[in-house]
Amino acid sequence: MEKQKRISRTASAEAFTQLILETFRINGRLIFTGDQLTKELGLTSALWQVLGAIDEAPLSVAQIARNRGLTRQSVRRTANVLKDKGFVEFQDNPNHQRSKLVVLNKKGRNVLDQVTEMQIEWSNCVSKGLSVTKLNSVIQTMRAISNRL
Repeated sequence: MEKQKRISRTASAEAFTQLILETFRINGRLIFTGDQLTKELGLTSALWQVLGAIDEAPLSVAQIARNRGLTRQSVRRTANVLKDKGFVEFQDNPNHQRSKLVVLNKKGRNVLDQVTEMQIEWSNCVSKGLSVTKLNSVIQTMRAISNRL
């Protein structure tokens, strides 16, 4: 029997694969930590992510999904949960008749401000002693990879 030649990864492809695996690990830990951080406020990481997306201005479900790299269906479900919890409202969109805007209301603003304060304390603690230069380099690398994808 003839052996099939197996292709191998280049050094950069191997490093990229390790980055993918580490990204999966850190994503899982960030979601778990975010869920723990926001639990007392009646949030989850998913709810927090959508609230944060409309922090500065109301957006449609499609805009939130596009900006956060999520599916429209998951954002729609999350926005409905946020509405049921009283954190957001849906308003008419002057740019699109059928696509409502997700709008942060007073209760949502209050909870987002609280979780933002918690996140600032947490991120200050986690990042203590890490090099800003190295962190910025990681950000640039991840953005370059994201653009290639």
